[in-house]
Amino acid sequence: MSIRFKLTLLLVTLFTFAIGNTVFTFLLENYVEEKLNWVIHTHEVLNESKNLLSSMTDAETGQRGYLLTGDPDYLEPYLKGLSSAEESFKRLTQLTSDNPEQIKRLKTIHGAMGKKFEELKLTIDLRKHENAENAENAEKAIDVVKRNSGKQIMDEIRLDIIAFENTEHLLLETRKGDFRESRAQITTLMALEILFFLFLGIITMIFIRNKLFSPISMLLLNTAKMERGEQQNIQDILPKDEMGYLLSRFYQMSEKVYANTAALSHEATHDHLTGLLNRSEINKTIRDSIVSTSASNKKMAVCFIDLNGFKQLNDNLGHDAGDAVLIETAKRLKGMLRTDDSLFRLGGDEFVLILNDIAETSHLNTIAGHILEKFTSPLMFNGIPIEISLSIGIALSPDDSKNSEEILKFSDIAMYTAKREKKHNYTFFNKTMLKRESDI
Repeated sequence: MSIRFKLTLLLVTLFTFAIGNTVFTFLLENYVEEKLNWVIHTHEVLNESKNLLSSMTDAETGQRGYLLTGDPDYLEPYLKGLSSAEESFKRLTQLTSDNPEQIKRLKTIHGAMGKKFEELKLTIDLRKHENAENAENAEKAIDVVKRNSGKQIMDEIRLDIIAFENTEHLLLETRKGDFRESRAQITTLMALEILFFLFLGIITMIFIRNKLFSPISMLLLNTAKMERGEQQNIQDILPKDEMGYLLSRFYQMSEKVYANTAALSHEATHDHLTGLLNRSEINKTIRDSIVSTSASNKKMAVCFIDLNGFKQLNDNLGHDAGDAVLIETAKRLKGMLRTDDSLFRLGGDEFVLILNDIAETSHLNTIAGHILEKFTSPLMFNGIPIEISLSIGIALSPDDSKNSEEILKFSDIAMYTAKREKKHNYTFFNKTMLKRESDI
């Protein structure tokens, strides 16, 4: 075979594999992105299920407040809770339309919701129509509540939602595993592709050098020497610019694939709005922190942070204002982080701050005070000053628990205690709060 034919065949082979690699890389990126979208989808389902339960609780809270006081202001959270619960249910139905098992659970939950709504409406109607002739209506409404039928329905709803969320958590772990597996496969395949193209590039360079460039260079060199009358001396001098350019293009393409893979991995573990870590790695981070502090006399703390009045802010000024508040909150909290601390956004208006190497519990009072002080100045949004108010719950390890899930739960309970007792406040967890939380 002629040199021309061999060279043409080699180049055609090289470019064929380059094009095939581009197509293959594109397909792999789409595959990994699909896996990531399923992970994000499952997070949306879990967040919406929590919103559903929260809305039902808000509606019940408004009902209890109205029955006890007769104050019409309590009807506002009741009505908003009803509306929000229906919206969350519709959203969940849309998100899980591809899962017959979850749709079946949602139908059961919706049936229980209907019963709960009827019970709430009955008691509120009785309280509304109380007058001199029907003075006993308020007592009738209270009697309906005391029968505990409404509590039993809410317990059923909670159990059904827990079962619903457990299924979604299993799906989430499966989908996260699929995403990690696909990412590992891409890394392995790209490493093999690099080796293959490197080998093919070396063969091409050797072939071109030996069969084309080297003979031509030697011919030109010795021709010049002959013209000058010098003694001829054949030397191996060959340029490699062409193959170097080809390989550089390949490496650029490989770097792009790795960069895209790294970006997808970042999206799976970070909140897209604030750039903070999301809840996917929070339990692992808390566990690692507990293990590291157990080897010393120091402590770690979990600060559960919630924005006060965030839902009303969204309702009054719109979601753009809410997003601006979330971004500003993340920015101010990040500005206070030490090297070993971690900050997460769990979703909605909830943040978690993990503090390590706490020598004395009293230091946390100073830290919490600094956090609250950081939010004394309002955020200016479109010329409107927005006050950012926080409620912070703090739980310590090993004082309160050495279990990552418990310490997170305890900080959440303490946060709700702080929210009930005073605006823009912080509260440390203590065991008496467990009984109070069970009474909610």
